Amino acid sequence: MRIFYAVNFADYVKSAIYENIPEIKKHTLRGNFTLQGNFHVTLLFIGECAPNQYIAFKEIADYVADKIKSPPVTAVIDGLASFARTGEELLWVGVKTEPQDILQRINAALFEEINKRGIKINDNNRNFTPHITIARKVEFWRMSSKDIHQIKFEPVNCTINSITLMESIQQTDSRTQRTRVIYEPLHEVKFTT
Repeated sequence: MRIFYAVNFADYVKSAIYENIPEIKKHTLRGNFTLQGNFHVTLLFIGECAPNQYIAFKEIADYVADKIKSPPVTAVIDGLASFARTGEELLWVGVKTEPQDILQRINAALFEEINKRGIKINDNNRNFTPHITIARKVEFWRMSSKDIHQIKFEPVNCTINSITLMESIQQTDSRTQRTRVIYEPLHEVKFTT
């Protein structure tokens, strides 16, 4: 199983993010846009996990949530940006929180606890910027990635109060043979006091 820790949003938040997609598409020639149900913030990517390791990752989520002991976190989803990754442009929207560094603290605590248990994961997690992926393989129309801030994005306000251990599942449509990725929550734990 392929897993990661995430902030998983309520359906109304995912819907509000998705309402921005038609405006964004006006400025792109192409892109693999994220399915509405898949919007999330990856807190820490684990990757392939043997089924017998799942319990350890679940315990780590429980431990970190208890350690954080934060009131509900207010967040604003806003600020389009992009970066090149493995030869493709990835479009994302930022997540600003109050307290300001709470997601970075959760990321660091998860990473620290995994290291304490001697579990090896990808070190690419160390440059953590809280964001939601909007689209991959984006090609912009009449603008460069430096001009993304000019695209209108209606900010989305929400509350964050949990860590979710998620599984990434590839599904193939038998008719079209197209593959899509679905993110399924495996375990959610609240960190509020």
